Amino acid sequence: MLFLPFFFLILISCSDNLLYNEATPHIFIDVLNRSDTVLLDSAVRFQARINPSPEDVDFFWIIENENSPNYPVSSSNLLFERKFKESGLYNVKFFAKDRFKDVHEINLFIRVSSLPICDGLNVEVFQGSPIFKWNCIDTDGNDSLTYRFLLLNEYGIPITDTTLIKNYLQLGYSLQENDMIRLIATNKYGIETRLDSVWGLP
Repeated sequence: MLFLPFFFLILISCSDNLLYNEATPHIFIDVLNRSDTVLLDSAVRFQARINPSPEDVDFFWIIENENSPNYPVSSSNLLFERKFKESGLYNVKFFAKDRFKDVHEINLFIRVSSLPICDGLNVEVFQGSPIFKWNCIDTDGNDSLTYRFLLLNEYGIPITDTTLIKNYLQLGYSLQENDMIRLIATNKYGIETRLDSVWGLP
């Protein structure tokens, strides 16, 4: 399921070491969400909170794309929002250094992708057996689509449920009126496009 992610980091003081106190905290990083998949051009909000105060802590973010590791995007704000304009796997790094010069790093991984495009299902019948064909495009340009093909009867009970990488399938089964064909195309980032079609006898 896709949703607008909100990454939240909490930096809190540790009291188990007597060398540190509330006024000059040693920091600890905790992350609620470490990874997610979002659609291209979706806004993603990043936020860090430092307790008791960020005044004694140096911090910054770096965002790197797996395809462009030499051109990172950085931010020195505790809260910022970014839209991802390019598909791929992003490594979002948060660095914080306390006044004791201890450096803390946390990594978030974000998969950014666009929807596969499918232009419909075609059914041909050869000697009583249906041949299903479809044309789907991986809009990320990876050519890594997989397909889940389901044939359901009129009550929604699966007759066939198979996963394949080719764009056609022949079944040794005669289609019945109101049988439903469902095709789910999935790219390497887990983004899905679904096609449903109800077969009707001529």
